[in-house]
Amino acid sequence: MKRTQIYIDDEMFSFLEKESKLKNKSISELIRESIRGNYIYNSNVMVKRLHDVFGQWSDRLVDVNTYIRDMRKDRKL
Repeated sequence: MKRTQIYIDDEMFSFLEKESKLKNKSISELIRESIRGNYIYNSNVMVKRLHDVFGQWSDRLVDVNTYIRDMRKDRKL
């Protein structure tokens, strides 16, 4: 594990102190859980979703430029 230093405002620190006591966890542990839940999990979900849709249109002959132009025909600039 690496050691790092962060700066947070008083309101955030006060909240973390209360949560720390309520959950019987260190402030550092709460911050790690938050990072894990908000960044690592979300990026893994995004990668999984990209893998799920990869190649779905591979069997279709579509000219991307024409497709986009057709979608934008009705737009007024």
